[in-house]
This record gives sequence, structure tokens and C-alpha cells, in this order.
Amino acid sequence: MNKKVMGLVFFVVLLLISHILLAIKIFNLTNELSKLEERTDKFGKNLTDFQEHSDLQISKINDEILKILSSQKENTTDIKNELAKINRKSDVQYSKTVGMSKTYDAILEEQKKKTLDTSEKDKSNIEAKKNAVALYKKGIFSASYDEFRKLTQTFTDDMECRLYKAKSLYYKNRADSSSYAEILADIRTLKQNGVSDAELLEIEKSILAEKEGFDE
Repeated sequence: MNKKVMGLVFFVVLLLISHILLAIKIFNLTNELSKLEERTDKFGKNLTDFQEHSDLQISKINDEILKILSSQKENTTDIKNELAKINRKSDVQYSKTVGMSKTYDAILEEQKKKTLDTSEKDKSNIEAKKNAVALYKKGIFSASYDEFRKLTQTFTDDMECRLYKAKSLYYKNRADSSSYAEILADIRTLKQNGVSDAELLEIEKSILAEKEGFDE
């Protein structure tokens, strides 16, 4: 075989080998492409599933957020209502406090007025009693009786005035038996309150003796 034929044969063999290698590469590339397409399809499916799952999760999250917001709104409304109730109660309590304060001030003012009135009455009583005692000591029994009678009408618990009243009435006119009932009534009141003296007891004894004489 000459060199040309051998060279041609060698070239044909190389070309055949090249085609075989190229076919193998093409086959391998086809397989890789097929695998890549499968992966792509799988990735697309996974991506779709993920998106669907994500949408579902997002929807659930949104629902939860809406529930929380709704609950928060209700809670806020309840809190506002409670605050409104508290404010109303505070207003009522404040009004009551103001009313009580005014009432207390009025009571204090009335008590102050009564204290002043009582003080004036006590002062007037002391002065009137002083003048009545002076009349009694001077022997002006009719005038002292009138003064002590007025004092006992105003100050019914003043036993000293009642004591002087009984004595003044007796000494005013010892022969006036019509005054005995009043004198004896005053003496009973004085004894019931633990007030008496020797002079009063002598007056009582004298009146009772005279009454016994009248009865005989």
C-alpha cells in the first residue's frame, strides 16, 4: 500500500474517531441537558409549591394580624369605656366631695354662729344674773323675783337662778299663801338636782307648817 492510500486511511480513521467522540459528547450533552431540564422542572414545581405555601402562610399571618387588630380594637374600646366610667365616677365623687365640703363649711358656719349666739346668751345670762343677785341682796325681792323668773324660763337647768327665784318669791310677800305652790315646786326641783341650803329648808319648813295650820 502506498503512502497516499495509507494517509487517506489514517485520515478516515481519525475522522471516524472524531465523529465517534463528537457523538459521545453530543450524547453526554443531551443527557446533561435532559437532567438539567428535569432539575429545572423540579425547581419550578418546588418554586410553585413554595409560592403557594408562602401565599397560604401569608394569608394565615394576615388573618392572625386582622384578629389581633380586631381584638386590640375591642380591648381599646373596652379600655376607653372603663376610662369613661372611671372619669364619670371621679366626677360624681368630686361633686359629692364638693357638696360635702360645702355642707361641712355650712355646718361650721352654723356652729360658729351658734357658738357666738351661745356666748352672747351666756354673757347676757351672767350679766342678768349678776343684776338679779344684786337686787336680791338689796332686799328688792319683787324685782329680783321677776328677773330670776325670766332667767329660769330661758335657762331651765340653771339651779342657782331657781334657788334665788324661790327665795325671792317667798320674801316678796311671806303672807301670800298663793305663792306657796310655786315655791314648793321649785324646792322639789332643786332637791331632785341635789341643790339646797339651810335657808331654803327653813322656808320649806315654814310653808309646810303654815299649810298644816290652814288645813286644821
